[in-house]
Formats: sequence, structure tokens, C-alpha cells
Amino acid sequence: MVIWGVKRLRHLTKLRLTTILLSFALSGTGCGTNNAPGGAATASAPGRATLRVSMIPSTDPGKIVRESEPLVAYLEKELGVKVELTVPISYAAVVEAIANDQVDVAYLGGFTYVQAARRAGVVPLVQRERDRNFHSLFITQPDSGINGLADLTGRTFAFGDVNSTSGHLMPEYFLRQAGVGASVIANAIYTGGHDATALAVANKRVDAGALDETVFEKMTKEGKLDPQQVKVFYTTPPFFDYVWVARKGLNPKLSESFKAAFLKLTAGDAEAARVLALLNATRYIQANDSDYERLRQAAIDAGLLK
Repeated sequence: MVIWGVKRLRHLTKLRLTTILLSFALSGTGCGTNNAPGGAATASAPGRATLRVSMIPSTDPGKIVRESEPLVAYLEKELGVKVELTVPISYAAVVEAIANDQVDVAYLGGFTYVQAARRAGVVPLVQRERDRNFHSLFITQPDSGINGLADLTGRTFAFGDVNSTSGHLMPEYFLRQAGVGASVIANAIYTGGHDATALAVANKRVDAGALDETVFEKMTKEGKLDPQQVKVFYTTPPFFDYVWVARKGLNPKLSESFKAAFLKLTAGDAEAARVLALLNATRYIQANDSDYERLRQAAIDAGLLK
């Protein structure tokens, strides 16, 4: 498990500076910004407010930062503030940051949302329409002999980040429901991300693994995952997943403006279509805390939420 974490870190040497800003903030050595829990945003320069945004590293953090430039530009235009995007190397770091008022708005998975909601009272804003019916995919090699969850007993298995909804929490939940041997879960490795899980299976480092359906689709479409090397042998029932949230105490007007900026995204507008495409979305809808009750219970049952 530790080995996989180290390998993933070795691939992050090309991260842009914005990717590591969160680490400085968490250690109290931020870039001159000050927290303003009741204000519209953080003042980082005279006359220019900054909205501090962070995203969980569902795939390579540096890649997320690079690909999110259209999103940052769109939000700056719509909100009239400077947007500072950070993508750390762990899911837990994003929860820590928003819980300590070091981030104003964050993109979380369902599990990290219920963690942050319980710990810091974060407010759900918007989510992709598909996040109301999200799935995890279980993959293996075509010649592995694995055709269902029952075939996993005695096999090696990979989850993503321990705090991932579609890469750990819900796959484990459905494994337990199916009565799969406890040793499969106990001996599973954690690759740190959905893309790393997919490659671990494709390269036969493990017999099978579970990951986010959108990451699998994108990697296959972009040619980064050869369909001849992997096959989907199980798709989970639907669950609620990713959501944009605001820290408790953020100016309600700014929260509403952020929400409105996403709700107005439509495929008919060229700029909006580009933003939707990079976020694997067709449209955004309002998010509600009550929709995550089943996920909360799954986390409690797994002993992952106190």
C-alpha cells in the first residue's frame, strides 16, 4: 500500500506551483492571503478579491490544474474575482483545508462531502446531473477468469484513494453486500487515484480494481487505457457522488453567484460547452444535503465515519 503511494508521488514532479499552494496554506505559510470567514473572498492584492477553490485529485493533480484553465477563466468572468485553484495530492487535504477556512469552495466526492459536512458544516451548492445516479466500475483483464464479484475471492484487488466515494467507499459497500471474502478487502491496495487503479489492472499488477465510471470512459476515449487490456465485469447500483460545496461562513451572495454560474452552463454556448466537457457534465443542478443519507450510512457501517 505504501509502495503504491510512493510510486504515485514520483509521477507528480511536474505539478505547477498552484498545485502545491494548498500544502503551504495547511502549514501556515500561505502566499500572503488572509482568512475572512464572513467576507466575499480573501484579499490577496489591493483592490482584487480572490476566491480560493480546491478540487480532490481524482486523477493526476497537475493534469487537473492544466485542464481546468477554462473553468478558472469562466468563474473569474462570472464572479468578478480572481480564482486561485489548488489540487493537492490527497483527498484528505481538501477536507482539512475547507474545514480550516483555507479554501472557500471545493469540489468533493460524496464521501469527502459527508466528512466535511459533519466536521465543518460545509454547504452543498451544485452537482452534475449524472452525480445523482453515479456508478463505480469493477474491471479486470479479459483473460482473468473473473466474471462477477464472487470470482474475486482469493484474488488481488485495488481501490483508489481511501477517501474516494467511487474508488473505495461504495465499491467496498457493494463487495460486503455481495458477501465477497473479507480478505479481498483487507488485503486490497490503495493506488491513490482512479487512473492509477485502471493502469494497475491493465498492467496486471492486480487482478481487479474499482474506479470512477467517468475516468474509465475518458481514459478509454483518449487512448490511455486499451480496451483490449481490461474489461468491465460489474457496474454498481447508482449512488450520489461529486458535489461543489462552500465553506461555512462564506458570503452567501458569493455562494449564490458561484451556484448561478454553474446552473447557467448550457451546451448551446461555446464557452459553456467547453467547461462542461472538461468536467464530464451535460448540465448542473442544485445539490441537497439530504440526498447523501444513504452514503453517510454506508460510511458509518464501514467504520469510516464517526
